[in-house]
Amino acid sequence: MKLEDIEIIVGKPTFEFTPIRALEVKCEASNALMPAPTIEEANGRLRALAAKVGANAVVDVTYDSGISFTSWKSLKARGMAVTRVSDEVTCDVCAETIKRAATKCRYCGADRQTAMLPPTPEVPDETPPSPATMSSVHMEPLKDNNNPAIIIGLIVFAFVLLSLFLSAASG
Repeated sequence: MKLEDIEIIVGKPTFEFTPIRALEVKCEASNALMPAPTIEEANGRLRALAAKVGANAVVDVTYDSGISFTSWKSLKARGMAVTRVSDEVTCDVCAETIKRAATKCRYCGADRQTAMLPPTPEVPDETPPSPATMSSVHMEPLKDNNNPAIIIGLIVFAFVLLSLFLSAASG
């Protein structure tokens, strides 16, 4: 699956899904002259994390922007990595794809119960699991640890310390 195929859905989805894991990414500007991170950048990192855990969508995405410990321009994105439940199944008689809710195959006319197709899963209601249910399933969110702002900040800090040390030693 391509990263671009992973859906990012802000808010509650309208489809059935199986939650996999909570995700969290943080994008930061490495210095004050750099532009603020964009939602597209955060979505790209969410997609990369979702691909690592085998998800095909990220739902209930929220964005928080502001100041962090390492940057004046910070954007944090959180969401739940999920897999969509397919609304189609394969007919055991003719091997054509039909809707899960169908009682007969539209291609061969076989009755779904006599064709021994897998039963339709029980769906309690149309609402997806609540955030409380999802958080109990997935304890700690998977975080994106690839933050260039911290690395660049440490390099600049080391350079400043080295230049101060060299100027004190020469003077």
